[in-house]
Amino acid sequence: MPVDAPAPSAPSDLLGYAALREHLGLACPPPRVESHVGAVRGTTRTVHAGGSEVVRYRAAQFRSYTTTVASMLDFALRHEPLDLTVWAAMVDQEAARHALRSTIVHWLEDTPQSRYARIAGHLYEWLTDEQLDYRLPAGAARVPVLDPDAYFTGPAVRDPRYGVVHNLIGSRRLSPIVRRTPALAALDSHALHERIVHVLETVDPGILDRALSYLYLAETQSSFAIEKEIPDHERREAFRRLLEQAGAPGRITEDTVVTWQRAIITQALRQEMSYRTKQNWLSLGSSFRAAVDFIPPAPRDVRELMEGVADIAGQAAAGQVDPVIGAACASFAFVFVHPLLDGNGRLHRFLLHHVLRQAGITPRQVVLPLSVALEAHLAEYGAALRRYSQPRTRLLDYRLDPDNNTLEVRGPQPAWLYGFFDATELCELIARAIERSLTRDLPAELAWLRAYDAAMKNLGFWLDGAQAELDLLIRLVVQNGGSLSKSRRGRFQRFTDAEIEKAEAQIRAAFTGWEAQVKLHD
Repeated sequence: MPVDAPAPSAPSDLLGYAALREHLGLACPPPRVESHVGAVRGTTRTVHAGGSEVVRYRAAQFRSYTTTVASMLDFALRHEPLDLTVWAAMVDQEAARHALRSTIVHWLEDTPQSRYARIAGHLYEWLTDEQLDYRLPAGAARVPVLDPDAYFTGPAVRDPRYGVVHNLIGSRRLSPIVRRTPALAALDSHALHERIVHVLETVDPGILDRALSYLYLAETQSSFAIEKEIPDHERREAFRRLLEQAGAPGRITEDTVVTWQRAIITQALRQEMSYRTKQNWLSLGSSFRAAVDFIPPAPRDVRELMEGVADIAGQAAAGQVDPVIGAACASFAFVFVHPLLDGNGRLHRFLLHHVLRQAGITPRQVVLPLSVALEAHLAEYGAALRRYSQPRTRLLDYRLDPDNNTLEVRGPQPAWLYGFFDATELCELIARAIERSLTRDLPAELAWLRAYDAAMKNLGFWLDGAQAELDLLIRLVVQNGGSLSKSRRGRFQRFTDAEIEKAEAQIRAAFTGWEAQVKLHD
């Protein structure tokens, strides 16, 4: 292990990235894992909401580690998940960058074959475009930046100078980290297409078209509902038409995004011609003053960060990144960049469908009701977004004018603050939404349609009513748990009580076993 000058004083029990952040005074979000060394009998882990961890190690395990940049960097690369925000903060701050460069140079001189020294050298050059004085010894084994058994990876690109395989998702503009947690280890993205096709192949053609209409309607309504909006018919149809176009080939460009925005924003004054050119922010409303919940990147960085979103989407479409992981990363990166003044939330969720279709996961005519699943777990969805937004917003020095019309960021607002993040929790959220869509929402709707058709057929044999009248009767009986409520009885005055009772019995029989599982979407 290399030896260098001690870093500035810091809590003596910190290790790894947390120690680097504290020692070097880095302005970046706290690392997901905070490592300590102290008087404990064995390694202990405390996991908090969102997956952040505090890990405590027995002091005897790490007696060789000291409060130097070299020691903390060596520990971080060996024992902690890669944290690119700490790396970016180190190369962004002049004093920290000098300490980091000196550390890596000495480390490579002392142990030129060390995998961790070589990864450190590669990451430094990748982030800075500054070449270090290093020659790879003959016979040194090639090593990946990310262990494929521990992370989801991107396209493998060899760095011959260090004998390192660069396999991060995305690019230097925007690169999320996704760990192979137990929840994601079970993800089989490449089997999803077959699963979807199998479900649809079991459906009677007469039901299939109606089921597909439900998918689009449910996805549209839930996407608006997440933002607490009640769209009129024109806005619903505009978003549905865009969903039908998801998956069109080609790289995502500024023109692409603007075209999408103009397709779903029907009011001419709110339609946009380019990415935003002023600072926007998300606000939690208050009767006295708006509270700033999230400040997206500066306008000067939007175009470059959106190129990063396009990089990830393109890698997923090309099969270089797991398609579900790529869709989730591109989608959430989009909403974090917030490239427009209006429509970002709906386009963020639309992007999930676009990338999944481009990657060949969902068939052309099918859209999974992912927003239905996200709406059903809205608190979890919102909490995941806040775990990204709040630590970043807290780092910014900003001023909101008294009328809440303009916001000025007065201090540093680097692009890397938004481009590097751990997306594991976000990917888990989308994986669960996909699984719910396939195992609950879609099968439940198909079952409801079958039950509905059976009830309609039985009633049609003997009950003299218009189809619209029978349709309403079936829906009201199912919604009320198998009987027509007294308040609704007046809508069917020409039916006798005996006829209503017989209809209720037949509707109950058709829907037996499904009433409690199905959420009706009117």
